[in-house]
Amino acid sequence: MEINIRLITALICFFSILGCINDRSGDDDNQDEKLIRAVHSDYVQGWLDMNQDKVMSLLMKDSRIQPNSLKPIEGKNNIKKFWFPNDDSKTIINDYKTEILDLRIMDTLAYTTHNSILDWSYKKDSISFSMLQKAINTTVYRKDNNGKWKIWRSMWTDIYSERK
Repeated sequence: MEINIRLITALICFFSILGCINDRSGDDDNQDEKLIRAVHSDYVQGWLDMNQDKVMSLLMKDSRIQPNSLKPIEGKNNIKKFWFPNDDSKTIINDYKTEILDLRIMDTLAYTTHNSILDWSYKKDSISFSMLQKAINTTVYRKDNNGKWKIWRSMWTDIYSERK
């Protein structure tokens, strides 16, 4: 029985040391995590401020989004047409809250999984409505050639949606 305890203790020590060696909490990773969290925060704030330029500046040229129940929308120009149509409509973000549940960095790629609550209103001509959406989101970030993190892919699935 004593041999088994020693073996188990040795294995625990070995895997603990291995975990410390492979720990990705170095200065570079911490800096990348801060930068990714800043992009996420800037994205949310860009929407709250209805700052089209800010939101679009956070996307890579070849970005893709996949809104709940829709086909993927490819490319920054098509995303801009979807989010900010030039048709005299007005969308107002009343509130937008997110919570990052997981963030992983893999060299020049990273992803977050987060939940969100989005309260928004839409008006065009005689059409007017408001929505409250709760969703689970996955965003993939890429480092561009200048070393800046940008949004490369984003998809969300509504877990709750209602007209207000």
